[in-house]
Amino acid sequence: MTQQQYNEAINLIGHLILTASDTLTELLAHHGVGFETAPTKRQLIDATIEKLKSDTDGFTKGLAKLVDRHIDIEVDSMVWLRKVGFDLPDAEDAFFGGLIKGAIGAIGGLLKKKKSNNNNSSNNVFSSQAMQAKRDLELQIQRMQEQQRRRDEERRREEAERARLEREAQAKKRTQTMLIIGGVVLLVSLVGVALFMSRSKAPMYNPSRP
Repeated sequence: MTQQQYNEAINLIGHLILTASDTLTELLAHHGVGFETAPTKRQLIDATIEKLKSDTDGFTKGLAKLVDRHIDIEVDSMVWLRKVGFDLPDAEDAFFGGLIKGAIGAIGGLLKKKKSNNNNSSNNVFSSQAMQAKRDLELQIQRMQEQQRRRDEERRREEAERARLEREAQAKKRTQTMLIIGGVVLLVSLVGVALFMSRSKAPMYNPSRP
């Protein structure tokens, strides 16, 4: 398993836990892992890694399919995460689905205990790899949350700026409208005054004059 595959698998699973935990909870329940209450992210991390380690009922394949469907819905988020530095398969790649299954399958193979290995040294290696995967998942989820927070703040700033520009444009339009109305009123007033003055200067009829 390459480091790239490992990073992609961790990030894909992390994004699933972060944004679609209900679907992962359902998958775990289907494979015999239940929770009395809504599980925390840490509980989902632990349960997912443990199932990948002991995969005896096709959990890894089920997880790969779930992630594949999840990405179909979250393509924009995946593209954005790639742009900010997360290792993820290219959503525009023609073999995107295969890349996802390959990444999830690779980490499953890395963590899965081999039945033929019963010595303590091998078990210690698998346990160490599982612990590292849990730490990496938790770290990447935290990174994604931070990036999402920054993205949300940026969107709020952009929306606030758009709203400000719209208010300024509307205020400018109202001002221009008032100026036009004021100009028309002033023009009418001036015309009225001019007419009044012209009438007042006209000679009055005097019947006594021959």
